[in-house]
Amino acid sequence: MEKYYTISEAAEILNVTAKTIRLWDNSGKIQTIRTPGNQRRIPESEILRLTGQSEEKAYNTRAVDGSSLILMCKDVEVYNVSRKEILSKDLLPGCMKHKTMNYLQWMKTRYSAGSNVSARRLMLTAFGSDNHENVIEATRTLSLSDCYWLKRQDESVSFNDITPYIHKEWDGTGDFKGASISTLFVNGAADKKWLDSKTLLKVRSYKEYEPYELCYTLGLENTAEAKKSDEGILLTNFTSPDYFLESMEQSGFSRKKDNPREKAVEIFKEQAVALFVIDYLVEHDDRHWGNYGFLRNSNTGEYISMAPYYDFDWSWSSAVVPLPDNSYKNHSDTIRKLCEKTINLSSNFEHKEVLLKRANELLQIVGR
Repeated sequence: MEKYYTISEAAEILNVTAKTIRLWDNSGKIQTIRTPGNQRRIPESEILRLTGQSEEKAYNTRAVDGSSLILMCKDVEVYNVSRKEILSKDLLPGCMKHKTMNYLQWMKTRYSAGSNVSARRLMLTAFGSDNHENVIEATRTLSLSDCYWLKRQDESVSFNDITPYIHKEWDGTGDFKGASISTLFVNGAADKKWLDSKTLLKVRSYKEYEPYELCYTLGLENTAEAKKSDEGILLTNFTSPDYFLESMEQSGFSRKKDNPREKAVEIFKEQAVALFVIDYLVEHDDRHWGNYGFLRNSNTGEYISMAPYYDFDWSWSSAVVPLPDNSYKNHSDTIRKLCEKTINLSSNFEHKEVLLKRANELLQIVGR
Protein backbone atom coordinates (compact mmCIF):
# COMPACT_ATOMS: atom_id res chain seq x y z
CA MET A 1 0.00 0.00 0.00
CA GLU A 2 1.46 3.38 -1.02
CA LYS A 3 2.48 5.87 1.65
CA TYR A 4 1.29 9.48 1.45
CA TYR A 5 2.95 12.61 2.87
CA THR A 6 1.61 15.98 3.97
CA ILE A 7 2.94 19.06 2.18
CA SER A 8 5.25 19.93 5.08
CA GLU A 9 6.62 16.36 5.22
CA ALA A 10 7.22 16.28 1.45
CA ALA A 11 8.84 19.74 1.57
CA GLU A 12 11.30 18.57 4.24
CA ILE A 13 12.22 15.44 2.28
CA LEU A 14 12.68 17.36 -0.99
CA ASN A 15 14.50 20.28 0.70
CA VAL A 16 12.05 22.92 -0.55
CA THR A 17 9.31 25.00 1.07
CA ALA A 18 5.65 24.08 1.34
CA LYS A 19 4.95 27.00 -1.00
CA THR A 20 7.13 25.37 -3.66
CA ILE A 21 5.21 22.08 -3.33
CA ARG A 22 1.94 23.95 -3.90
CA LEU A 23 3.37 25.74 -6.94
CA TRP A 24 4.61 22.42 -8.36
CA ASP A 25 1.15 20.93 -7.86
CA ASN A 26 -0.55 23.87 -9.56
CA SER A 27 1.86 23.71 -12.52
CA GLY A 28 1.69 19.93 -12.89
CA LYS A 29 5.30 19.23 -11.83
CA ILE A 30 4.08 16.97 -9.05
CA GLN A 31 0.95 14.83 -8.77
CA THR A 32 -1.04 15.00 -5.54
CA ILE A 33 -4.31 13.65 -4.22
CA ARG A 34 -6.90 15.46 -2.11
CA THR A 35 -8.32 14.23 1.18
CA PRO A 36 -12.06 14.51 1.94
CA GLY A 37 -11.12 17.74 3.74
CA ASN A 38 -9.48 19.02 0.52
CA GLN A 39 -5.93 18.76 1.91
CA ARG A 40 -3.10 17.87 -0.45
CA ARG A 41 -1.24 14.59 0.03
CA ILE A 42 1.86 13.59 -1.95
CA PRO A 43 2.36 9.90 -2.87
CA GLU A 44 5.71 8.37 -1.99
CA SER A 45 6.10 7.36 -5.65
CA GLU A 46 6.09 11.04 -6.62
CA ILE A 47 8.82 11.84 -4.10
CA LEU A 48 10.91 8.94 -5.42
CA ARG A 49 10.33 10.20 -8.98
CA LEU A 50 11.43 13.74 -8.11
CA THR A 51 14.56 12.54 -6.36
CA GLY A 52 15.27 10.10 -9.19
CA GLN A 53 15.77 7.17 -6.88
CA SER A 54 14.99 4.39 -4.79
CA GLU A 55 17.78 5.32 -2.40
CA GLU A 56 20.07 2.33 -2.32
CA LYS A 57 19.72 1.75 -6.04
CA ALA A 58 20.37 5.34 -7.05
CA TYR A 59 23.37 5.91 -4.81
CA ASN A 60 25.20 2.68 -5.52
CA THR A 61 27.67 2.00 -2.73
CA ARG A 62 29.82 -0.46 -4.67
CA ALA A 63 31.68 0.13 -7.89
CA VAL A 64 30.80 -2.03 -10.88
CA ASP A 65 33.91 -4.23 -10.60
CA GLY A 66 33.28 -4.94 -6.90
CA SER A 67 36.03 -2.66 -5.56
CA SER A 68 35.26 -0.07 -2.90
CA LEU A 69 33.73 3.25 -3.85
CA ILE A 70 35.49 6.21 -2.25
CA LEU A 71 34.18 9.70 -1.56
CA MET A 72 37.00 12.14 -2.32
CA CYS A 73 37.59 15.78 -1.43
CA LYS A 74 39.97 16.87 -4.17
CA ASP A 75 42.69 14.19 -3.94
CA VAL A 76 42.11 13.15 -0.33
CA GLU A 77 40.16 9.98 0.44
CA VAL A 78 37.40 11.05 2.81
CA TYR A 79 34.96 8.16 3.16
CA ASN A 80 34.81 4.54 2.00
CA VAL A 81 31.20 4.39 0.85
CA SER A 82 31.19 0.63 0.42
CA ARG A 83 32.50 -0.09 3.91
CA LYS A 84 30.99 2.98 5.61
CA GLU A 85 34.46 3.83 6.91
CA ILE A 86 35.70 7.36 7.70
CA LEU A 87 39.10 8.05 6.12
CA SER A 88 39.47 11.79 6.84
CA LYS A 89 37.27 13.22 9.59
CA ASP A 90 38.40 16.81 8.96
CA LEU A 91 37.19 16.76 5.35
CA LEU A 92 33.92 14.90 5.88
CA PRO A 93 30.74 16.75 4.92
CA GLY A 94 29.79 18.53 8.13
CA CYS A 95 26.51 16.66 8.56
CA MET A 96 28.37 13.34 8.45
CA LYS A 97 31.05 14.64 10.81
CA HIS A 98 28.40 15.81 13.30
CA LYS A 99 26.26 12.70 12.66
CA THR A 100 23.11 14.59 11.65
CA MET A 101 22.99 12.79 8.26
CA ASN A 102 24.44 9.64 6.77
CA TYR A 103 26.07 9.45 3.35
CA LEU A 104 22.84 8.72 1.46
CA GLN A 105 20.97 11.56 3.14
CA TRP A 106 23.79 14.00 2.40
CA MET A 107 23.89 12.93 -1.24
CA LYS A 108 20.19 13.65 -1.62
CA THR A 109 20.73 17.28 -0.54
CA ARG A 110 23.11 17.72 -3.50
CA TYR A 111 20.86 16.22 -6.16
CA SER A 112 18.55 18.57 -8.06
CA ALA A 113 17.49 17.01 -11.37
CA GLY A 114 14.04 16.12 -10.07
CA SER A 115 13.13 19.80 -9.97
CA ASN A 116 15.80 21.73 -11.90
CA VAL A 117 14.68 22.19 -15.50
CA SER A 118 18.18 22.84 -16.83
CA ALA A 119 19.60 19.81 -15.03
CA ARG A 120 16.97 17.51 -16.52
CA ARG A 121 17.55 18.94 -19.99
CA LEU A 122 21.32 18.44 -19.72
CA MET A 123 20.88 14.88 -18.50
CA LEU A 124 18.64 14.04 -21.44
CA THR A 125 21.03 15.68 -23.91
CA ALA A 126 24.20 14.13 -22.53
CA PHE A 127 23.02 10.71 -21.39
CA GLY A 128 19.66 10.12 -23.02
CA SER A 129 18.15 9.82 -19.56
CA ASP A 130 17.24 11.98 -16.57
CA ASN A 131 17.45 9.02 -14.18
CA HIS A 132 20.14 9.65 -11.60
CA GLU A 133 21.12 5.97 -11.48
CA ASN A 134 22.13 6.13 -15.15
CA VAL A 135 24.36 9.19 -14.84
CA ILE A 136 25.92 9.13 -11.38
CA GLU A 137 29.00 7.18 -12.51
CA ALA A 138 29.60 9.46 -15.50
CA THR A 139 29.25 12.67 -13.48
CA ARG A 140 31.15 11.34 -10.43
CA THR A 141 28.70 13.55 -8.45
CA LEU A 142 30.87 16.57 -9.28
CA SER A 143 29.63 20.05 -8.47
CA LEU A 144 30.97 23.58 -8.64
CA SER A 145 29.56 24.12 -5.15
CA ASP A 146 32.05 21.80 -3.46
CA CYS A 147 35.07 19.60 -4.16
CA TYR A 148 33.56 16.17 -3.49
CA TRP A 149 33.53 13.38 -6.06
CA LEU A 150 33.50 9.58 -6.32
CA LYS A 151 36.12 7.11 -7.56
CA ARG A 152 36.85 3.42 -7.35
CA GLN A 153 39.59 2.62 -4.87
CA ASP A 154 41.84 1.08 -7.51
CA GLU A 155 41.22 3.80 -10.11
CA SER A 156 44.11 5.97 -11.31
CA VAL A 157 42.50 9.38 -11.69
CA SER A 158 43.07 12.70 -9.92
CA PHE A 159 40.89 15.71 -9.14
CA ASN A 160 42.66 17.78 -11.81
CA ASP A 161 41.73 15.14 -14.39
CA ILE A 162 38.01 15.56 -13.85
CA THR A 163 37.25 18.79 -11.98
CA PRO A 164 34.80 21.12 -13.73
CA TYR A 165 36.69 24.12 -12.33
CA ILE A 166 39.44 23.71 -14.94
CA HIS A 167 37.72 21.58 -17.57
CA LYS A 168 38.61 22.53 -21.16
CA GLU A 169 34.93 22.30 -22.08
CA TRP A 170 34.53 25.83 -20.67
CA ASP A 171 36.96 27.52 -23.08
CA GLY A 172 35.94 25.51 -26.13
CA THR A 173 39.21 23.58 -26.48
CA GLY A 174 37.79 20.35 -25.07
CA ASP A 175 34.76 18.20 -25.79
CA PHE A 176 31.99 17.47 -23.32
CA LYS A 177 32.55 14.06 -21.72
CA GLY A 178 29.89 14.04 -19.04
CA ALA A 179 31.65 14.54 -15.74
CA SER A 180 31.99 18.30 -16.01
CA ILE A 181 28.27 19.07 -16.08
CA SER A 182 28.23 20.52 -12.59
CA THR A 183 24.73 21.88 -13.22
CA LEU A 184 23.46 18.41 -12.39
CA PHE A 185 24.25 19.14 -8.75
CA VAL A 186 22.95 22.69 -8.33
CA ASN A 187 20.37 22.84 -5.56
CA GLY A 188 16.86 24.19 -6.08
CA ALA A 189 13.94 24.25 -8.47
CA ALA A 190 14.78 27.33 -10.57
CA ASP A 191 15.85 26.86 -14.19
CA LYS A 192 19.59 27.52 -14.17
CA LYS A 193 22.86 26.35 -15.69
CA TRP A 194 26.58 27.07 -15.55
CA LEU A 195 27.75 28.96 -18.64
CA ASP A 196 31.33 28.40 -17.54
CA SER A 197 33.15 27.72 -14.28
CA LYS A 198 32.67 31.34 -13.15
CA THR A 199 29.13 32.16 -14.28
CA LEU A 200 25.74 30.74 -13.30
CA LEU A 201 22.76 31.77 -15.44
CA LYS A 202 19.39 31.89 -13.68
CA VAL A 203 17.03 31.91 -16.63
CA ARG A 204 14.60 34.87 -16.78
CA SER A 205 14.96 35.40 -13.03
CA TYR A 206 14.95 39.21 -13.29
CA LYS A 207 12.99 39.78 -10.09
CA GLU A 208 16.10 38.69 -8.20
CA TYR A 209 18.15 41.61 -9.41
CA GLU A 210 16.78 44.34 -7.12
CA PRO A 211 17.48 42.36 -3.92
CA TYR A 212 21.11 42.11 -4.99
CA GLU A 213 21.10 45.83 -5.82
CA LEU A 214 19.70 46.56 -2.36
CA CYS A 215 22.53 44.57 -0.78
CA TYR A 216 25.12 46.51 -2.77
CA THR A 217 23.47 49.88 -2.04
CA LEU A 218 23.40 49.14 1.68
CA GLY A 219 27.09 48.28 1.57
CA LEU A 220 26.68 44.61 2.42
CA GLU A 221 29.95 43.22 1.10
CA ASN A 222 29.02 39.61 1.83
CA THR A 223 26.91 39.37 -1.35
CA ALA A 224 27.33 37.34 -4.53
CA GLU A 225 27.90 39.45 -7.64
CA ALA A 226 24.86 39.62 -9.93
CA LYS A 227 24.43 41.13 -13.40
CA LYS A 228 21.57 41.29 -15.88
CA SER A 229 21.74 39.65 -19.31
CA ASP A 230 19.28 39.09 -22.15
CA GLU A 231 18.66 35.55 -20.84
CA GLY A 232 18.38 36.25 -17.13
CA ILE A 233 20.55 36.98 -14.09
CA LEU A 234 24.26 36.12 -14.20
CA LEU A 235 25.79 35.20 -10.84
CA THR A 236 29.53 35.06 -10.33
CA ASN A 237 30.69 31.81 -8.76
CA PHE A 238 32.08 32.45 -5.26
CA THR A 239 33.54 28.94 -4.84
CA SER A 240 36.88 27.67 -6.12
CA PRO A 241 39.05 24.55 -5.88
CA ASP A 242 40.26 25.89 -2.52
CA TYR A 243 37.00 27.12 -0.97
CA PHE A 244 33.62 25.43 -1.25
CA LEU A 245 30.06 26.06 -0.16
CA GLU A 246 28.40 23.99 2.55
CA SER A 247 24.79 24.86 3.33
CA MET A 248 23.57 25.15 6.90
CA GLU A 249 21.57 21.98 6.27
CA GLN A 250 24.67 20.06 5.13
CA SER A 251 26.91 21.45 7.86
CA GLY A 252 25.47 19.56 10.81
CA PHE A 253 25.70 22.68 12.99
CA SER A 254 21.92 22.77 13.28
CA ARG A 255 20.16 19.71 14.66
CA LYS A 256 16.50 18.75 14.55
CA LYS A 257 15.79 20.41 17.89
CA ASP A 258 17.33 23.70 16.70
CA ASN A 259 15.85 26.53 14.69
CA PRO A 260 18.32 26.78 11.75
CA ARG A 261 17.74 30.53 11.37
CA GLU A 262 18.42 31.16 15.06
CA LYS A 263 21.50 28.96 14.80
CA ALA A 264 22.71 31.09 11.85
CA VAL A 265 22.34 34.25 13.93
CA GLU A 266 24.16 32.58 16.82
CA ILE A 267 27.08 31.63 14.56
CA PHE A 268 27.26 34.47 12.03
CA LYS A 269 25.73 37.28 14.12
CA GLU A 270 25.23 40.56 12.16
CA GLN A 271 25.92 38.86 8.81
CA ALA A 272 23.02 36.45 9.25
CA VAL A 273 20.78 39.18 10.67
CA ALA A 274 21.47 41.38 7.63
CA LEU A 275 20.52 38.54 5.26
CA PHE A 276 17.23 37.94 7.07
CA VAL A 277 16.50 41.69 7.11
CA ILE A 278 17.04 41.87 3.34
CA ASP A 279 14.72 38.87 2.89
CA TYR A 280 12.05 40.66 4.92
CA LEU A 281 12.44 43.95 3.02
CA VAL A 282 12.15 42.30 -0.42
CA GLU A 283 9.44 39.84 0.68
CA HIS A 284 11.62 36.82 0.03
CA ASP A 285 9.86 33.99 1.87
CA ASP A 286 11.88 30.99 0.69
CA ARG A 287 15.11 31.28 2.71
CA HIS A 288 15.25 27.62 3.63
CA TRP A 289 18.34 26.30 5.39
CA GLY A 290 19.66 24.81 2.16
CA ASN A 291 20.40 28.23 0.64
CA TYR A 292 22.66 29.87 3.20
CA GLY A 293 25.67 28.52 5.03
CA PHE A 294 29.45 28.33 5.18
CA LEU A 295 32.54 28.63 3.04
CA ARG A 296 34.99 25.81 3.87
CA ASN A 297 38.65 25.30 3.05
CA SER A 298 38.78 22.26 0.78
CA ASN A 299 42.39 21.49 1.80
CA THR A 300 41.89 21.47 5.58
CA GLY A 301 38.12 21.29 6.11
CA GLU A 302 38.25 24.50 8.17
CA TYR A 303 35.08 26.60 8.33
CA ILE A 304 36.11 30.04 7.06
CA SER A 305 33.08 32.35 7.08
CA MET A 306 29.45 32.74 6.18
CA ALA A 307 28.90 32.15 2.48
CA PRO A 308 27.95 35.21 0.41
CA TYR A 309 24.26 36.02 0.17
CA TYR A 310 22.65 34.33 -2.83
CA ASP A 311 19.34 32.98 -4.14
CA PHE A 312 16.53 35.56 -3.96
CA ASP A 313 14.27 33.88 -6.52
CA TRP A 314 11.07 34.12 -4.43
CA SER A 315 11.28 37.88 -3.82
CA TRP A 316 8.30 40.26 -4.00
CA SER A 317 5.96 37.49 -2.87
CA SER A 318 3.66 39.76 -0.77
CA ALA A 319 4.66 37.61 2.22
CA VAL A 320 7.37 37.84 4.85
CA VAL A 321 9.07 35.54 7.32
CA PRO A 322 9.65 37.07 10.79
CA LEU A 323 13.26 37.40 11.82
CA PRO A 324 14.48 34.86 14.38
CA ASP A 325 13.83 35.93 17.97
CA ASN A 326 17.53 36.24 18.76
CA SER A 327 17.84 38.79 15.92
CA TYR A 328 15.51 41.20 17.70
CA LYS A 329 16.98 40.41 21.10
CA ASN A 330 20.68 40.80 20.29
CA HIS A 331 20.93 42.84 17.08
CA SER A 332 18.23 45.50 17.14
CA ASP A 333 20.74 48.24 16.24
CA THR A 334 21.76 46.38 13.08
CA ILE A 335 18.11 45.96 12.06
CA ARG A 336 17.34 49.61 12.77
CA LYS A 337 20.29 50.96 10.78
CA LEU A 338 19.53 48.80 7.74
CA CYS A 339 15.87 49.82 7.75
CA GLU A 340 16.60 53.52 8.15
CA LYS A 341 19.14 53.42 5.35
CA THR A 342 16.68 51.52 3.13
CA ILE A 343 14.03 54.18 3.68
CA ASN A 344 16.49 56.92 2.69
CA LEU A 345 17.51 55.06 -0.47
CA SER A 346 14.14 53.57 -1.45
CA SER A 347 13.44 56.11 -4.22
CA ASN A 348 16.14 54.41 -6.31
CA PHE A 349 14.15 51.17 -6.52
CA GLU A 350 11.19 50.02 -8.59
CA HIS A 351 9.68 48.34 -5.52
CA LYS A 352 9.93 51.52 -3.43
CA GLU A 353 6.53 51.13 -1.77
CA VAL A 354 7.26 47.55 -0.69
CA LEU A 355 10.62 48.54 0.79
CA LEU A 356 9.08 51.46 2.71
CA LYS A 357 6.25 49.31 4.04
CA ARG A 358 8.49 46.47 5.21
CA ALA A 359 11.21 48.74 6.63
CA ASN A 360 8.65 50.64 8.72
CA GLU A 361 7.22 47.35 9.97
CA LEU A 362 10.60 46.25 11.26
CA LEU A 363 11.25 49.65 12.81
CA GLN A 364 7.98 49.37 14.72
CA ILE A 365 9.11 46.01 16.10
CA VAL A 366 12.59 47.14 17.23
CA GLY A 367 11.61 50.73 18.06
CA ARG A 368 12.86 53.77 16.21
